[in-house]
Formats: sequence, structure tokens, C-alpha cells
Amino acid sequence: MSQVPGRLSPPPPQAVADALGVDHLTIEWLAGDGSDRCYFRVRSPELARSFVLMQLSGNDAENLKKGRYDWVAVSNILKLNGISAPASAAILADHAALIIDDYGDLMLETVVLELAKKGIVNSSLPLYFDSLRTVARFISISANPGDIWTTRSFDRERFEWELNFFVSKYLGPIAHYSLSPQEAQDFSNDVKAISSYLSESSKYFVHRDFHSRNIMIHEQQVAVIDFQDARLGPPSYDLVSLVFDSYVPLSPDTRIKLLNEGLDLIKSSVSDAVAERARQEWKPMLLQRQLKAIGSFGYLTIDKNKGDYIKNVAPALQTLLDAGVQDARWPFLSGKLLQILAKTLPDRTSLGYGASNKLELARASSSPRQS
Repeated sequence: MSQVPGRLSPPPPQAVADALGVDHLTIEWLAGDGSDRCYFRVRSPELARSFVLMQLSGNDAENLKKGRYDWVAVSNILKLNGISAPASAAILADHAALIIDDYGDLMLETVVLELAKKGIVNSSLPLYFDSLRTVARFISISANPGDIWTTRSFDRERFEWELNFFVSKYLGPIAHYSLSPQEAQDFSNDVKAISSYLSESSKYFVHRDFHSRNIMIHEQQVAVIDFQDARLGPPSYDLVSLVFDSYVPLSPDTRIKLLNEGLDLIKSSVSDAVAERARQEWKPMLLQRQLKAIGSFGYLTIDKNKGDYIKNVAPALQTLLDAGVQDARWPFLSGKLLQILAKTLPDRTSLGYGASNKLELARASSSPRQS
């Protein structure tokens, strides 16, 4: 297999064959997303099914050699809790690689976009309901001492870091907007307030990146991938990540329908108290998470050169405007900042992505709705 610039090479085929106990196999590169990992599909006429080889680098590779790669530990926890997720079939520590279950190539995003083209996007709702049941299972996972996900948290400092990341990776370099001294102070005050509020409920298992690109459709069932960064977080975190995912064109009414379905599932399968907390905090959680996501879109586009993620900024902002996230507890973040974002949507021609994509946002020039 020839080396492609920026792509990690898999282990020698013989090493992979030995790990799987076969004589012959093929290794085929799989297109990835924003990850630093590389993926390959492994097939052999001697095997009843294919596998995926996950090639690691950097700290991930070092941790695998030390037997402390988080992916393996979290995968085991998901399996123990009845959540469909790939498990490791073999570990090639000396080659910084894992051989894992193959859950195919069909992402929830792909299904939704294809149905949207046909004008029947709501036909994807059964898959969303299954995904919402997975969110409820996440929240139900017991926090056992020593479990890797319990050693890190969406605490106040982490939430603050993410909102400052939004400024450094998007607001300045992409939107070309510098906060005035007063705006910077208002931003700082609101960041501290919203981060303190959200961190109060960081007591539950959260996937951290639970959206349509990390949900595979395998044998008509949903399966979870990219879960290695799971941590303690608020019960609304994965719920808003799934429901208000900017990669898919769901209508505002559909998103609210899914949100309420998710809250009802949390109530029935976890507790009334946890569901009520999620109900109270979903708007500030959405605000925080979408601002962080917008920062990530800038980072992945410019710093990591992973492609045109800037196209997702306008849909992410639209979800905030549609949801009516304005809140007197953090007035700058939920009010003026959203107006600034609407007025500074980037012309993507300047980033080298073809035609201008300055989308018109509903109510972009007016104040967001009151919550």
C-alpha cells in the first residue's frame, strides 16, 4: 500500500494476518472525518466477516503500548451496559493499531441527507428514537471507581476553556471580530456564569460527541463509535448534541419533538429528577455546545486542514436562534454574541471553498427570541 501525504500507514499485512490467525488478507483505506486516527478495512477469504483496523499516532499510540488506551476501556463499559459499539478483536501495540469490529460505512447523517433529498426526512425518526434510547442508557451507566470516564469531567474549567477556544479558533480568525474591552468583560462574566451552572450537574456518563457522524446504522440498528473521550457531564449534553446536530437538516419542530421524546425517555428509564434537570438546562447546554462546535469548525478547517467545516457554522447558529436560547443569566452570550455571529458569517470563497455561502438566517438581524 503506497503512502499518501497526511495519512498514517497501517502495520505490515503479515502482522495483521498473524493477529487474526489467517494467511491472506487485504487492507483498504477508509475515508475519515476530523480525527487524527486513520482507519482501514481488513478482509480475508478465511474470515466470516470484515474488521476495521484503527491506526493511532502520538499520545494515543503511546497509551496503547502502555495498555491504557481509553477506547478499549470505554468500549468494554458500553458493551457491559447493552450499548451497541465496536469491540477490539486484537491489539497490535508495537504497531500502534487496534483491530475492531466492522460496523460498516452507513452513518446516520448519510441516511438523513438521502431522505431529505426525497423530501421524507422524517422517515429517519425511528433511528433517532433508537439513538435517544442510547442517550438514556448513557445516563444510566453507573460511575464505578476507577472507570476511566469518571476521572475527567466537564467541570467549570473545561466549559470555560471551550468557550475561550471558540473565540481563539473562530471569532477572531474566521469571523474577524475583536471584542471591545466592554464586550470582552461581558463575555468573561457570562462564560463564568454559564460554566458554573452547567458543571453543577456533571455527574453522568456523556459520549461527548454524540451526533449523526458518530452513529452507524448496522443491520438496521444504531451503533456508537468515537467514544474514547467519554467523561462526566450534564444529563442534557448528549441529548442536545444529537437533537441539534448541525450536520443534518431537521426542522425546528422535529428537533423539539425529538428533544421532548428524549426527556421522556430519561424520565422513564433514569428518574424524574434527572429528566427535570435536563429539561431546565438544555438551552444553556445547547448554547455552550454550539459555540464550542463553531470553534471546532474553525479549528478543523484552518488548523487541521480537514476540509470545509465552516459550512456548518450557519446551521449551528440557526439552531440557537430557532431554540430561543436568550437568557438573562448570560445576556451577552445568548444575545449580542449571536447577533455578532449572524452579521459576520464568513464568505467561504476567501477560504478557498468555491461559491460564497453567506446564508440568510431567519431573524438574523433581530434580537433572538425570549426563552
